[in-house]
Amino acid sequence: MESKPKTKFWKGFWVGILTAAILALVGAFGFIKLGEALVKKRLKAPEVPVTMKEEFDFKYTTLQGEEKHVADLKGKVVFVNFWGTWCIPCVAEMPTVQKLYDHFKNDTSIVFVIASRLDSPEKINAFAKKHGYTLPFYTIRDEDIPASMKFNQYPATFIYGKDGNIAMKHINGADWSDTSVVHFIEGLAAM
Repeated sequence: MESKPKTKFWKGFWVGILTAAILALVGAFGFIKLGEALVKKRLKAPEVPVTMKEEFDFKYTTLQGEEKHVADLKGKVVFVNFWGTWCIPCVAEMPTVQKLYDHFKNDTSIVFVIASRLDSPEKINAFAKKHGYTLPFYTIRDEDIPASMKFNQYPATFIYGKDGNIAMKHINGADWSDTSVVHFIEGLAAM
């Protein structure tokens, strides 16, 4: 008869541990989603500069492994976003980047380079599929980002003019679908 209370105890103990683990996972997921929602609420349009002249080239890779250089896109307006699936502000702003891309996707004078750090092509594809994103995603290695473009904070976004110079840079999340950004890019494309 003594074994039944011990068995009941261990059974209850393991049910309690399992319940606590499940609650901890649900709580962690909820905390991340809450953080993402709070960041989304605070997203604002980035400050659009009057003038800026900086020229930078870097290497990035397609999800199929093809190496590319941003300098090869000279003559086009280029929207570059360094991000990661692990970055809450990056994930929070991504729907606005998709809206901006959707606005310009048929304009061949405007190119988007959405380059992830620290994510594998498989992880990026899974993320895009899960959220229904059709953005042109790429990968980039830290050593391929010019020192002058490293801010150790993400997302980091740069918009190049047709002359190959950086016309705008913004660090942290933003509402990229704001009309001020659309007009800024349209102005660069018209130059």
